[in-house]
Amino acid sequence: MQKVYFPGELIRHKNELQSGIGTYIKDDKIFASMKGSLTMNEQLISIYPSHQQDPELKIGAIIIGQINSIREDRVFVRIMKINGVKVNNYIEGVLRKQNIRLHEIDLLEMNKCYLPGDIIKARMISYGDSLKLYLSTAEDELGVLFAKHQETQKLMIPLSWDEMLCVESGLKEKRKVAKPNFNQLI
Repeated sequence: MQKVYFPGELIRHKNELQSGIGTYIKDDKIFASMKGSLTMNEQLISIYPSHQQDPELKIGAIIIGQINSIREDRVFVRIMKINGVKVNNYIEGVLRKQNIRLHEIDLLEMNKCYLPGDIIKARMISYGDSLKLYLSTAEDELGVLFAKHQETQKLMIPLSWDEMLCVESGLKEKRKVAKPNFNQLI
């Protein structure tokens, strides 16, 4: 049985080898960019998809994920979809403070942008370490899509670019909100 590689998994050091389909090079190492099996043709390493295919990881991809935890300078995100395709295995993303928004980064308080459980839309900006991807929400259309109020645990909807409103209680909470695209709802 052939080994199955997952997105972000180290395949081997580059040496004289070339990166082919389903792979990428970072720090002179070749990594898988999709779930699949390894093939080598002369000096070319490629990954070809297995039957249960995960989406290919590419810089610029739009992801949907859930905030797992927050630190002072970053949040950790469980990636659920890449370019609209469900992810079948665990992939973690990192959203660093400097990639949350474009302005007033020094005034940013992480817990006023995201909280654990929030569902966010982000862009993949680089391959991170091991199975972590670096993400950004520094665009108007990126940020929190859905959240629950901390006290009531009820659904909140976007009120402005930095506030969400609890539909049941009328209470507000600060977030880095994704600009709603009402055309997608029709």
